[in-house]
Amino acid sequence: MTDLAYMVREDWGQRGTAMSQQSAVIREWLGGPPYVFATPDRGKYQSDNSADREFVKYIAHAADERRVIDLSDLDELRNSDKPLTRPLIVLHPYKEQDCDLLRETVTVGSVTRLFVIVWSPRDLVRIWLDGVGAVNLHTQAALAVPDAVQFEAAMCWVDEQYNGLSSGNGKAAVVQILRAFTAAGYPLDADTWLRTFFAAGGEFHEAAKIAKLIKEMQGGTQHRVKPRYRNDIVDVLRERASERT
Repeated sequence: MTDLAYMVREDWGQRGTAMSQQSAVIREWLGGPPYVFATPDRGKYQSDNSADREFVKYIAHAADERRVIDLSDLDELRNSDKPLTRPLIVLHPYKEQDCDLLRETVTVGSVTRLFVIVWSPRDLVRIWLDGVGAVNLHTQAALAVPDAVQFEAAMCWVDEQYNGLSSGNGKAAVVQILRAFTAAGYPLDADTWLRTFFAAGGEFHEAAKIAKLIKEMQGGTQHRVKPRYRNDIVDVLRERASERT
């Protein structure tokens, strides 16, 4: 089980007024150094104006308090029998493959304590973190667990994602469930659905496809898909959710 937390960069910096105070909050959650920092781009990290390096120096003032690795090194950690016991800080992840590697590393329990500094509040990695129960250290709270019925719906999507969710049966599963839930009074809200999808084990690459479909549906697009489920799919999933509790 991995302890998870994050902070969005704008909440950390607050226009250059709060880096020291917010860094102290982060260090308190992390525990004592040394820390392991994972950067998605070593070249940019080594540049003079690197946002990654700036953050690292605020968290770990002395060189012996930090070790910097490439984010891709998590692939080796993911496949190791020994979890990382030192706190891991991931610096501004944004590429889908990097975020999926991070997700998989957490799923297999390869790290015990993970903090992510998020570049933008709209980044998918922030939605993933909220979906899997990470604490936002700026607010000192995690979001509530997803709606149980929506979670069962998202599990249906996870079952289909091996073939992709942008076409064929995968797309039909997403569109039909979204239509059924919207008709049942659930908001067609991308953040809520994506958080739930990630909570169910969804992948970043497929989450981006769901986000695109939701945006199109919000804009009035009528997707032509073959039926994948019964017309009473929401009731079926309600019953499934009640059986799980």
